[in-house]
Amino acid sequence: MEVMEEGNLLDRVGILLQRDSAYYEENQSVLQEGVCPAIAGGVLDFPHHASFAAVKLVTWWEQQYIAVFGSPSGLIDGMEGVGSEMGNPGGPAELVTTVESCCRQLMAHLHTLSQEALDHADLQVLTSTLGAAALVANALWVYNQNKQKLPGKTIGEWLKEYQGMREALAERVLDLHCRLVSLYVLQDRDCLHWEDPHPFFESERGSFVVQMWWLYMQGTRQDLWSSLPPKTAQRVFGGMLSESLTIFTARYSQAIASPARLPLIANDICNILKCVAHLLPAMCSCAKELTGEKCTNQVVLHLHDKCHHLLTTLLFRGASLATLYKIFSKGLDDVECFKPLPEKSFSPWFAFVNDDIDYGTRSVFELPAKVAIFLELNILQAQPHRSWCLLLKVLMMRKCWVASRLLKFLFDNERYIGSEEEESKCSGFMCNGDCYLPKSSVEQAICYVVMLVGSEQDLKGTIIHTLERRDVTWADPLDRHQIWNQKRPGWLQALITPLLKYLNPIVDILNKAKQDSASTDQLTSLAIALLAQSVDCLPQAVLRTSRLVQDILPASCSPLGGSLIVQLLFTALYSRVLDTPLAEALCLLEDSDLVSLVEEINSAQEFPHPTYDLEASQEICELQVSQLLLTKAGRKSLMVLFEFVTKDPWISEALGREVPHPNTNTLLFTMFHIGQRPFDQVLSGEWSPDWDSLLATPLGVGPAEAWGQILPRLPPPDKASLHDRAASAALVRIFTGSVEEDV
Repeated sequence: MEVMEEGNLLDRVGILLQRDSAYYEENQSVLQEGVCPAIAGGVLDFPHHASFAAVKLVTWWEQQYIAVFGSPSGLIDGMEGVGSEMGNPGGPAELVTTVESCCRQLMAHLHTLSQEALDHADLQVLTSTLGAAALVANALWVYNQNKQKLPGKTIGEWLKEYQGMREALAERVLDLHCRLVSLYVLQDRDCLHWEDPHPFFESERGSFVVQMWWLYMQGTRQDLWSSLPPKTAQRVFGGMLSESLTIFTARYSQAIASPARLPLIANDICNILKCVAHLLPAMCSCAKELTGEKCTNQVVLHLHDKCHHLLTTLLFRGASLATLYKIFSKGLDDVECFKPLPEKSFSPWFAFVNDDIDYGTRSVFELPAKVAIFLELNILQAQPHRSWCLLLKVLMMRKCWVASRLLKFLFDNERYIGSEEEESKCSGFMCNGDCYLPKSSVEQAICYVVMLVGSEQDLKGTIIHTLERRDVTWADPLDRHQIWNQKRPGWLQALITPLLKYLNPIVDILNKAKQDSASTDQLTSLAIALLAQSVDCLPQAVLRTSRLVQDILPASCSPLGGSLIVQLLFTALYSRVLDTPLAEALCLLEDSDLVSLVEEINSAQEFPHPTYDLEASQEICELQVSQLLLTKAGRKSLMVLFEFVTKDPWISEALGREVPHPNTNTLLFTMFHIGQRPFDQVLSGEWSPDWDSLLATPLGVGPAEAWGQILPRLPPPDKASLHDRAASAALVRIFTGSVEEDV
């Protein structure tokens, strides 16, 4: 769409919205622009896409802002000096008035589009308007932070309006999806004919409805993840899942089935619970929420409650009459399943569908390392956007279980992640370059992260432990004669990377001295003196790691000055002055030239890094990862590790898990499999639930509720075996007397 880029801003906005309306009338869709993947999500929940009109409007606002104040607001990267060509931009008050008028016009335009979308149940248009409202709301939030520059309360008021519109549109998207699920996916309540005396499909398969619901939920999740702001997508998906479980719970708990159709109920509920176990990680922030141990998210808490209700329905409908009689024949007073659910413990339904978890498990800290890491990894992979905090937790939890094994693997199997293309930015709106990942070493990334956030114990269990068990040739790059070598192993490059930035002021002084005609010898002496004076500013992470590495250096390795940190400093400095005569002089240094520098380094104070349990403290984990995100090297390392950990099959093999099937992402495989396992394992005999163990677990079920589920499944006397008739009669006596006493 061509738009006018000159003239009065308000005139341009009016024409822009007219053309956007005309485009909708002609194509019945909204023209969209992609937002940079590195910007989407975040604290403000930026959308993946926004309407072309909203993108242009925000761009024009930023141009006007720069023209008024001479500097950008921080909203869009790379717009410095853009507003300089504007003639008379006016003052702050005029900017506020312009923004207010634009907000009013766009609000009316979005209201019209959203109403059209609702009338035609058009999800594409509805998500486009939601993205536009989210983008404008976030732009207003940034401007509202500059209250000292922008007078009045108008921007804050419009911020509330657009935030409210974003939430209202999200509710409409959720309502539309819930109606689609209830009316078109799960609509045929009587399709199973529970009273039919013949088994469904000769007992060879479960309900079509459950299978189609699973396929719909999988596809919808992918659509939501790619179209809505990440946090909004999570809320919508959680609402859909909750609505589905409400229907399933009511349907199966109220079903009165013939003996031939009774196995179908058990099979369907098992399928549903397994499906939810695969869908729920997308809604959770940690393993404690996934297992039900501690739920701060009310939606997740309600999902656990509904799954628990399905589990109790399954138990009393699926267990054989012989099993029920054996448990209840001794009376109902001491039956374990009637005891209250323990507080802050795993949800029994989650243990039921996970072979790795025992009933009665109280905390994730009781789980073996592989199981606990696998749960966190599932959550990490299912999120709508990258979770750096959860990634760091997976790497460092359980005494750096993943980090230590990953290092061992990478030392034998070099891996690189990223692109070799020269483009450093994408075409997305607001791109700041963080979306681009150049070809990078995974070994360097993991060493950098562990070095920056790990304690001394963490370093010993990862980098030092791995190096100690290598052939002595690992130390060859640390020899004094290797300062010139720019081809370094990843772990060594990780040690040098923080020093490259640390050397910035020293290199600036050396360049100034070179401009003043200093000789090479003078530059060398100056470099040594400057390094000695700045020892107190050395990165603590490098100091700590280099000391530990020096303790394990083999006798064949002789670093410069007998000090590894000195070797690293001059190796880094060589890289910074590579094309100058000083670089050659650094290769000819003798230990006698470095006496003062070595003394300063040996006397430098090293502050011990505290030991944190990142698995136990979400706050500490967020603090640690924020320190990494403040540096370009830290951001790149996290991106590399995220791509490797979430997509490479190595971690599945390390955790002892089955490597995903090659066709996992195909439609046909998804339709007939829950994760890597086929549907209907109960009917096929591949899975036989342990009813005795489940009945011996506190479930918080009352006798009256249990009897309400047992009574409808009792077989007619004329169609039951002798044993079943006797067991039914005994259960009737036991429960009828108990229920009457309760009444």
